[in-house]
Amino acid sequence: MSRPEPGGELETEVLATLGLKEPPFAEMASDAFFFPSEQHLRALDFMRRVLCSRVSAGVVTADSGCGKSLLARYFLSTVDDRILAAHVQRIDLTPRDFLLEVLRQVGVTLEEGDRTDRRRLLELFLVHQAGAGRICLLIVENAQAMQPAVLEELRQLAMMEVDGHRIVKLLLLGKPALNYVVDAPRMEKLTHPGVPRLVIAPLTEDQVAAYIAHRLRAAGAHDPDRLIPHTLMSSVHRYTDGVPSKVNRLCAKVLMEAVAHGEEQVTQAGLDQAAEDLHMRYPQTLHFVPPPAPENEQTDTDLTEPAALVVSAPNLDTVIALGGRIVIGRSDVADVTIDSAFVSRYHALILRDGQQDLLIDLGSTNGVLVNSRRVVRHVLKHRDLIQIGPARVTYLNAAVAPQTPTDGSETVAFARKGLFSDDAHTTVFAFGRFDEAG
Repeated sequence: MSRPEPGGELETEVLATLGLKEPPFAEMASDAFFFPSEQHLRALDFMRRVLCSRVSAGVVTADSGCGKSLLARYFLSTVDDRILAAHVQRIDLTPRDFLLEVLRQVGVTLEEGDRTDRRRLLELFLVHQAGAGRICLLIVENAQAMQPAVLEELRQLAMMEVDGHRIVKLLLLGKPALNYVVDAPRMEKLTHPGVPRLVIAPLTEDQVAAYIAHRLRAAGAHDPDRLIPHTLMSSVHRYTDGVPSKVNRLCAKVLMEAVAHGEEQVTQAGLDQAAEDLHMRYPQTLHFVPPPAPENEQTDTDLTEPAALVVSAPNLDTVIALGGRIVIGRSDVADVTIDSAFVSRYHALILRDGQQDLLIDLGSTNGVLVNSRRVVRHVLKHRDLIQIGPARVTYLNAAVAPQTPTDGSETVAFARKGLFSDDAHTTVFAFGRFDEAG
């Protein structure tokens, strides 16, 4: 029997063997497979409130694979004819293609080579629909990955007004980096600081168990526990971190392998092997080993407690133990690699200096923010939030309490054009200590 790729369409023979009518863990599943977790029900309620309230926009963020697309499709299936809706998912669109996609979804058909002013045509159509009493809803997924010119078209559409009221309701769904797009100065008038936002968290262990049972029942299984025993749910959760797309891949793979080996149900050994084939690992517990203190050095307040960085960035969520030096940048040889055009190859350095951890900007183009202030050199304190391009890095070290007084070793830069370059016109306005190490 041939073996389809995990997460893809299970063959008819495999489905029959399992007693299923449909592939239970296909990514592009029908609405019947929508799992109403507490997080997703809260998100649906949030989207309905945005639609029915006076606010003009709402933002929903979640890590990749948490079901944003299925959530949006399910939400659209619940609205009535009073709602004129468009749902844009593609991120590779040009500005004209973006407008064409919206036009087609609201029922206006144009030929590919049509030279009509698409924005003007769409504006006239939406104004007419709003005048007829319809609510115009635009759902855009993954705007954080769209071209700036496309975002400008989106902004222009969402800013449309009739008699002082905006006529387009905007729902933005995406990864956490979407917040950087929303907070950009260009989008300020569109998504003011008070724009409502909601975060969808991964599934808990109990929710993973209910999710798998729901999917199997929707596919035709009368006894989901017969196929994937509930005793394996803890392992499934640990392998997948509760991310639905990972659960789908792992369960599709392990079911396929069980049938291939003539087994009536999934076993722990089969689950472990499927996880290994998919390169899924249990999350590792980090053990901090402090560097040896120099001889004769006083250690009354040394950093013997674990110090760590919690890194959240597109395609990267990890925890890193500190104990020496950590280089953060876009380069593949950096200790923390952040794949973003807004991050320099060697952007910043975190260095253990005696009894403290120092954050040093390595002359990056876009700078380093700590607690929303741009810095060149900063002594890190417990729960400091470091922002480097689209990445958010939290410094955790309970042994270092946040300091109330001004830190004399900190340098805050307000103007940095040409900093750390050979530009003779470099201008730096800063306060605090600034030395060669900074």
